[in-house]
Amino acid sequence: MSEVRKVPLFVEIIGEPATGKTHLSCLFPKPALFDTTAKGESYSILKKLHSDWKKRYFRIKKFSDMLVALKYVEINKDSFKTIVVDTAADLRGLAIDECLEELKREKPDRQRLMPEEYSCVNKKTNEFIDVVTDPEGKFCMNLVFTAQMKDEWVKRESTGRRIRDGHPKANFQCDLRFYLQLKQKVDPNTMKYIDEYERICQIIKCRFRNQTDKSDWVLELKELTWEEIKKLTKLVEGEIVE
Repeated sequence: MSEVRKVPLFVEIIGEPATGKTHLSCLFPKPALFDTTAKGESYSILKKLHSDWKKRYFRIKKFSDMLVALKYVEINKDSFKTIVVDTAADLRGLAIDECLEELKREKPDRQRLMPEEYSCVNKKTNEFIDVVTDPEGKFCMNLVFTAQMKDEWVKRESTGRRIRDGHPKANFQCDLRFYLQLKQKVDPNTMKYIDEYERICQIIKCRFRNQTDKSDWVLELKELTWEEIKKLTKLVEGEIVE
């Protein structure tokens, strides 16, 4: 008989604006939304999906606010199974600000960290990831990072490509990575594009793909429609069959 092991998942959801990143992240079980965006607008999505959104929404304006929010989640642990960070790039910005404060930089000099100083930023972010997702820790929760896209620049010249703007190490740290896109529909009669779009979720990393015997897992598909995404959340209740 297969052994069922409870395990938290680290998930990254990437895509252009308005592709549904926040929406999908808030479909994960019992979410706590840590809104790190500059304008703090993520609550509007959470409000549509959860009637108790006020207790699930945390406005994060500085990195220390993350610790305060985590403390609340810990005290009310039965109400939460997933911590959502919207967005990872904004979280990184808050970590940079705190590192600059710790280095006691004066305001005129607080432009950017030196390359060798970014280890401080990565350490703060990695410690947050480890605390939330540690199977033996006090949280043991799913963690979802959203990441927008940005222009790629090499030697101050644009390559014309769009790349993810998120936590650098999420490429290999996360268990699942989803790429959300808006796909323009085609009129079946004329085979021409029409002014309608559908959301497509492509799985670009899945740590469990080698479990090919789980044929009923939606995770085995390369692409998901928006409706099929809802089915996906049933697979992330914190249980992985081995």
